Amino acid sequence: MTSLNLIQVNPFASPQWDKIVDENPSSQFFHYSCWAKTLTNTYRFPYLYFTIPSDMCTIPLLVTKTLKGKKKAIALPFSDGCDIRCSSVTSDQLVEKLLDISRSEKIDRLEFHGTTEFQPSGGPSHSYWGHRLDISCDEKTLLKNVSPPKRRNIQKAQRLNTVVTFYNTMESVKEFYRLHCITRKRHGLPPQPVRFIDEIYLNIVASNKGQVALAQSGSSVVAGALFLFAKSEVLYKFGASDKSLQNLRSNDLVMWEAIKKYSKEGYKTLSFGKTEKFHEGLCRYKEGFGAKRVELTDHIYQVVSGKKICEAPDVNGIHNVVFRQLPIPVLRLCGELLYKYSA
Repeated sequence: MTSLNLIQVNPFASPQWDKIVDENPSSQFFHYSCWAKTLTNTYRFPYLYFTIPSDMCTIPLLVTKTLKGKKKAIALPFSDGCDIRCSSVTSDQLVEKLLDISRSEKIDRLEFHGTTEFQPSGGPSHSYWGHRLDISCDEKTLLKNVSPPKRRNIQKAQRLNTVVTFYNTMESVKEFYRLHCITRKRHGLPPQPVRFIDEIYLNIVASNKGQVALAQSGSSVVAGALFLFAKSEVLYKFGASDKSLQNLRSNDLVMWEAIKKYSKEGYKTLSFGKTEKFHEGLCRYKEGFGAKRVELTDHIYQVVSGKKICEAPDVNGIHNVVFRQLPIPVLRLCGELLYKYSA
């Protein structure tokens, strides 16, 4: 493995990093330095970013800690996909090299999240669904892909004069975060720290690498979504809504307006992010717009032994019940204190 030419890179100082990301067809939005900057500025995660220049291959790792102080190198935390394609080396060879580096850095676990092409031997540690929609077609075809119930919801929102507008302003990001906090409480989870949202604006939205969509009915903002851009792909990162106004069906209108807008702007694919396989309701929501399932996998290793472990994320439990009972200011405090340990 000594012949593997891994070059460690500072993604913030090297103008070559984003250039390599652009030139590698497997790279996703989360490979870009703006995402690394958002996470490192929010959570103070150290970074271990590598390239194989001959392959135009980017390998981004951020080092997190658990509440017990255990160190994890993850490609990448809080990200919906981080595929890695290196044509000159196998996935197993790359894993062995990164395990060696992790041992030298006193890291306990090495994790790869949301991969499709990157498939080390031994089967995945965990798998879930991604959903992707081809938007490289005309509006008539896009609407034909939408299920009849979704079409009725969209028409209802339009009849009720719900208007969707796309923004690149700090005010729109803050308004989205307000709805996001309401949505996280409904799901029994704390919201991300407000600094995370500030950094998304500073590093992504303000530089036209993302947009906020807000649906307004009368004087009320009732739903919103955050979209991120990478090459020919749009990524639906977060959605949020006020459930007390669910009858307006504004979430469906937000997504439909985004599909139309980004198709007209020349994007080829809209990615709906990841969904646990047991969340059939969420899968049906995404597939109602015509999105197709793609299996995403995680690969997790104990660094000392080098052995792969099987592990599903702890997404449901008593903690959800507890969080649903807490007021939003307390939930936000929980997010500020705990979120960085949940990567």
